[in-house]
Amino acid sequence: MKKGLLLKKEKDYLRLAALNRKAISEYNGKMLSALTLIGGFLMLLPVLSAPFSKTKSDAIPTYLLASALFFILFFLLKLSFMKKYVLGGLYICFSVFFAFAIYLSVIHSPHMRATVLLGALCIMPLGFIDRPARMNLFEAFWLALHTILAFYLKPQYALDDFINCLCFAILGCFIGNIVVRVRLDSYEARRLLTIEKETDVLTGLFNRRKLFETLAALETENAQKPSGILMIDIDHFKAFNDNYGHAAGDNLLSCFGEVLTKFSQNFRLQFYRYGGEEFAAMAYGYGEKELLSIAESLRIAVESAVLDGHHVSVSIGVAYCGDKQVRNYENEIDRADKAAYSAKHAGRNKVCIEPPETQD
Repeated sequence: MKKGLLLKKEKDYLRLAALNRKAISEYNGKMLSALTLIGGFLMLLPVLSAPFSKTKSDAIPTYLLASALFFILFFLLKLSFMKKYVLGGLYICFSVFFAFAIYLSVIHSPHMRATVLLGALCIMPLGFIDRPARMNLFEAFWLALHTILAFYLKPQYALDDFINCLCFAILGCFIGNIVVRVRLDSYEARRLLTIEKETDVLTGLFNRRKLFETLAALETENAQKPSGILMIDIDHFKAFNDNYGHAAGDNLLSCFGEVLTKFSQNFRLQFYRYGGEEFAAMAYGYGEKELLSIAESLRIAVESAVLDGHHVSVSIGVAYCGDKQVRNYENEIDRADKAAYSAKHAGRNKVCIEPPETQD
């Protein structure tokens, strides 16, 4: 029963972690940056007090080494290609911390009880987000290593240190596991809220709000620019609603959203519900002929599909952007919209492209 509960918790963690990978990575990156920088400076403080403390002066080389390792980690993980090793960097960071604490406990001050190690055992499970089982094993390893060394090198305090460290390790892991779950739940709630804000409930596609957020983001220098925009209009949709009712119309739109979602899996297209029976699509990395061919394939795919027992067709307008500098992508949507109206006036169930704007 207990084993089944642990497996369930592990599966829940893996599911939530996969859904919120980006948020976790960003959080761990910030924590690693803060921990290594703070650790580097904190290790220098005892060095400053060395002239007034004989015990501190004996450990200056160790403090300087630990400080140097923290600063090296801080600057090394600022490199772009090292971003994917953030989790490993956190484990290295805490390994330095544990090794330093164990050195103070069993080598530098074997006549004293462990103190810094207690802090390490409490802080580590709270320091970042990873699989609780792995974090607990990591903590158990350093606890076991210190206990073995303590029984050999400071037997007079070994039992006291073991009991104290075990209590702090259990407390740290217990609270740490809860904090990890709370953080994951908050990320999941935020992710679901974002989806709710950005997604059209009826079709499952991005909504108009998300479209205009995307358009605003395109104004930034490093944003990936679309090579073209499609406007898709379902033909005779008003007549369909009048004949079959709005409930049937909603079912049709829902099925239509599924067709667009499936189509986007094979092409670099992102679909948005623009309003009513109108849909927009951002296309990435296609030439003009390719874009027209994709639009035609989409027209045929819709025409061939059975949507809630009905066949419909679409009129598609294409605005090709190519590599030109676009100052306002809303103008490109207007161009694609005009092309869609041209397709309707030409008899519907067609693809039309809007000529590029002439530059004055």
